[in-house]
Amino acid sequence: MPVGTQTNPRRTVEDMYEVKPRNVYVHQRVLGDPDCAARMDRMMGCIEPDQPPITVDDAALNEVSEQKQWERVTRWRTGQYKRQRDPDIIFNSYTWDTPEDIAETNRLYPHLRFARLNGAGMHDFRDGRSLLERKDGVCQNAHCLHSAWGCLHACDYCNIGEFLNIHMNLEEVVAHLDELLDANPWQQLYKYDNQTDTITFEPEYGSSELMVGYFAGREREYLQLYTKSDNVDHLLGLDHNGHSIISFTISSETVAREMEKNAPSTSERIAAARKCQQAGYHVRVRFSPIMPVRNWREENATMIEELLANVKPDVITIDLLAHMPGERLDANFDTDLFDPEYLQKTRDIYAGPHPGVPISPAGKQIWHHADRATVYRHFLDQIHLHDPDCPVSFCDEIPAMWREFAPQLAGDPDDYACTCGPTCVPGNPLIRTTT
Repeated sequence: MPVGTQTNPRRTVEDMYEVKPRNVYVHQRVLGDPDCAARMDRMMGCIEPDQPPITVDDAALNEVSEQKQWERVTRWRTGQYKRQRDPDIIFNSYTWDTPEDIAETNRLYPHLRFARLNGAGMHDFRDGRSLLERKDGVCQNAHCLHSAWGCLHACDYCNIGEFLNIHMNLEEVVAHLDELLDANPWQQLYKYDNQTDTITFEPEYGSSELMVGYFAGREREYLQLYTKSDNVDHLLGLDHNGHSIISFTISSETVAREMEKNAPSTSERIAAARKCQQAGYHVRVRFSPIMPVRNWREENATMIEELLANVKPDVITIDLLAHMPGERLDANFDTDLFDPEYLQKTRDIYAGPHPGVPISPAGKQIWHHADRATVYRHFLDQIHLHDPDCPVSFCDEIPAMWREFAPQLAGDPDDYACTCGPTCVPGNPLIRTTT
């Protein structure tokens, strides 16, 4: 099925996305575990590789990774390699090895040390303090949960589209959650999974049912599912007990159609968010990354009006395109889609006294403060035009920007609410509870 079609024809209502990769690799650990093998068999019903699945061990997978140059995902974006096929799929599983064993695996198989190919990394720690010190970006500390790396949506600005590494021993993931949550009583919200889109694998993968069910039994903690998919019907009948939050990334129509090539349309995502809210889930929205395309003001005003006519988000986070060196703008995108003013500003910055270096202190932001503020002001004005009480937050923005817009935001850099903050759960006075 060709990349770039809309409306999302890649699945039926009841199944995960259809996937047509060149190769499927199955780690021998998966074949040795009946639950993992059964999960893989279910998913293979929607996967049509060019050839039969290939069984691998660490050594063979390391060789494949080296040959295919998968490490380029650490520095390339999907748009740079103009992906024409669905990503290769690796069915993998976590090993629960000690740090010493993981270090030895990385030494022996260096091409598995990223994207959790080495069987490690059920959770990682987002260090907000370090981000502030290194990049002048405001964020909060939190442990994040993971079971996969890679994505089917083929967004031009994203790096996680060339292969898809999926861990299959989900029952063991859930069994390890008590230890993590009990050791971190300060954290109440756990984001799962922002380095893939697990919703696109459902219901065959089964992670939503397991994770939602686990958090339904917790007293203080909440699960956050993170998606730009409309594949939500499997969620609607789950007993979530009000302890699951679904965060939708929603983009304007041109961005959804032209830059998020396998993702659902703007209206489909809004309809999915409405379904989830009607099913009692807490729903949040990210406008991220905001792309200043031609007619960005009109398109985003239309998007915001449609969203807020159908959904009452707990909180909205807004974030401009970032981490994009100037020479990659032309490599990643059809730049005719961009607003000419913002395109020229970008080229002026990267042709300036420090070519190739973004304007922020450590490389996140692309546009100057005033130009970012113009976009943020438009979004804030439109959101509060249609929903005056809706809490809004920035993502990874600098303290000066927070101070400029403080009266319109859900807090300040020292105490704020956002879609994925560790204490941004129902009852936090900076968000609203809508269920």
